[in-house]
Amino acid sequence: MDPYHTEEDQIRAIKQWWERNGSSTLIGVGFALAIVFGSQWWQQRSLRSAEEAAALYQQLQQAAERASGDEVQRTTAQHLGEELRDAQAGNRYGDYASLLLAKLYVEKKDLAAAERELRGLVERHPDTPPGKLQQRINGLLGRDVDPQLGSLARLRLARVLFADKRADEAETVLGDPAGGDFEIERQELRGDILRAKGDAQGAIAAYERAIELAKDSGGVRLVELKLQELRLTQPAAPAAAASNAPIAATPAEEKKTP
Repeated sequence: MDPYHTEEDQIRAIKQWWERNGSSTLIGVGFALAIVFGSQWWQQRSLRSAEEAAALYQQLQQAAERASGDEVQRTTAQHLGEELRDAQAGNRYGDYASLLLAKLYVEKKDLAAAERELRGLVERHPDTPPGKLQQRINGLLGRDVDPQLGSLARLRLARVLFADKRADEAETVLGDPAGGDFEIERQELRGDILRAKGDAQGAIAAYERAIELAKDSGGVRLVELKLQELRLTQPAAPAAAASNAPIAATPAEEKKTP
């Protein structure tokens, strides 16, 4: 049996239900709409931001390529790099901008500024792959961690420190031999550092390791020349100690003996 006998009863029931549930319903609908439209806005904003960052990075690359010997282009590249680094802090384009800025600073002989950029990259991108838990945390926080980028930044930071005559710090930044990305270049630089510190045997071992790692890829002629030059400067191995026993006389000498 229909509990609502008349149209007025139905209208009255609807009004009562709305009085009890209308506010929460409106809040729920509004919240759902906010999520939908907010998500769409965020996606469009992220896409627009990525497109703008890509265009700015392309301009930065072009200016950096023309910066050698052109102070105006170098200044332009530095300005674009700083703008992109600050606008895209913590993501891939911002990190690439830091890498290019470090290169520009090295060309200007501003090793302190290059060191700052590279140390920031090394801190943000450890050159060891993160574990599963760390990967999830990075994903939740929006961190884009790239161990390969971290290895490259570590190598370039060590080069900057070595160029700044801080060989011990450069060796520490390189760390222990571990294989992986850029290990050929790391071994070559390790050889340069050890050679500068007077450790010829350690330098020879590092150069030999670089050549061994690159035997299938080639491109180590410079390392081979460094190794040959270093070997030539090493003193010859001492001759075997002479025996204390008297040397036997030759037959001619025996005839002269009284």
